[in-house]
Amino acid sequence: MSLYTLTTNQTLPYVPSPAGLTIEECTNLELLAFMANTSVQDVIKRIANDHIAFVAYIHNVPAAFGWMARGKAFVGELNHEIILPLRNRYLWNFRTMEAFRGRGIYPALLQFIIRFEQGKADTFWIIHAPENKASLKGIQKAGFNLVGQLYTSQGITTIEATKQSHAKRRQLDEMNITVSAENPASCWNCSSPYLKKREAQCCCLPVKNDCIGNNLVALAS
Repeated sequence: MSLYTLTTNQTLPYVPSPAGLTIEECTNLELLAFMANTSVQDVIKRIANDHIAFVAYIHNVPAAFGWMARGKAFVGELNHEIILPLRNRYLWNFRTMEAFRGRGIYPALLQFIIRFEQGKADTFWIIHAPENKASLKGIQKAGFNLVGQLYTSQGITTIEATKQSHAKRRQLDEMNITVSAENPASCWNCSSPYLKKREAQCCCLPVKNDCIGNNLVALAS
């Protein structure tokens, strides 16, 4: 998994707004549960933990959603709870409904949330799976910068040593993420022991990436 960050003193790149797009904070429990394919109880738990949901509409039809954590968040693929530093936010669980994909909604939604919260926050964080190229493209279009690859090493949530991870070391330490010089795993499908849904085949193969830290055989046993 790759960790990206954005600070509010950056100038956001121009992102065109798709025709008919409107975005708003959402507290409609049934709608959020339906769009995320989860339970109303799960949505209530998220809101109780100071997470805020946003829904993007195209001509008043729900088209995409995403969540922002303001205090702490749990990354299931790493079995890691992030305790966010003061004035830091974590963006997670974004999805564009299939009928609306390819219209540029995702980066527009990300920038809306940044502008919505920028008076209260200085730094935003977001994670994406390395094989999810569409997610990566949207994150980069919105203006986020790569910090490094995240992975689990002997049960410890770790990030590769990069110029950016060293620059953000104080915040990473507060989030209990260790900077390491060892080679990171390529994809969490092959390396994370905590992944609930796992493909039988390495996710690096279709895109012809070298896979580092492939433990599929051990994880399947």
